[in-house]
Amino acid sequence: MLRPDELGVLRVSGWADWGWLIHGFSTRSTGDFLDWPSDDEICKRFGAAAAGTAMLKQVHSGRCVRADRAWSATRPEADAVCTNRPRVLVGVRTADCLPILLVDPSRRAVAAVHAGWRGAAARVLPSAVESMASEYSCRPGDIEAAIGPGIGPCCFEVGEEVAGQFSEEFVSRDGPKPHVDLAGILGAQLRQSGVDRCAIAGHCTSCDLDRYFSHRAEHGDTGRMLALVGLREGRTC
Repeated sequence: MLRPDELGVLRVSGWADWGWLIHGFSTRSTGDFLDWPSDDEICKRFGAAAAGTAMLKQVHSGRCVRADRAWSATRPEADAVCTNRPRVLVGVRTADCLPILLVDPSRRAVAAVHAGWRGAAARVLPSAVESMASEYSCRPGDIEAAIGPGIGPCCFEVGEEVAGQFSEEFVSRDGPKPHVDLAGILGAQLRQSGVDRCAIAGHCTSCDLDRYFSHRAEHGDTGRMLALVGLREGRTC
């Protein structure tokens, strides 16, 4: 279950007890991340101790990269990033696409994933699970996932060129145009990858503009939310 804290950041209930982990999904009240704030400001908004960040130039791909250190303003083109280094916070920005955080409490490795329909079709989430396995020897069964707020099937109306890329299990055709359940698709991809534990926010960003930014509902004139995860210095229990 995901619950907001006093900063407006959504935290995964079980993860909040892990003193070695920094994580969260921002909301509108946490501030706009469309123009990148400084690392210090990002840490402040998430209630984290000083750390560096490793963010991406998101391109709706299936690519996952590894972050062994904090990056400068030059960001790699990818839509997932993983690390096992303390004080390196990895994150993705969204405003309808779904943010996913992955945590392996056994290997102390983490990943952040950005998945819209193109990323889901490119299987960026399974790519991130595979990267954690190959880079850090993570076992998929040990990985826990959290899917943050994103556009829901209620509002994600698409054309046949998009709907046709996914199983009919996740496509509704009750209206004039198909509606696609992105969270359902991503949850199925996690299970197929061997990840069985997943917390889902279940909040539609397009429906709830009081709490979230939405590219579709606000016709592109909107901010961005940030999903962030990382390890504290020393990896304490």
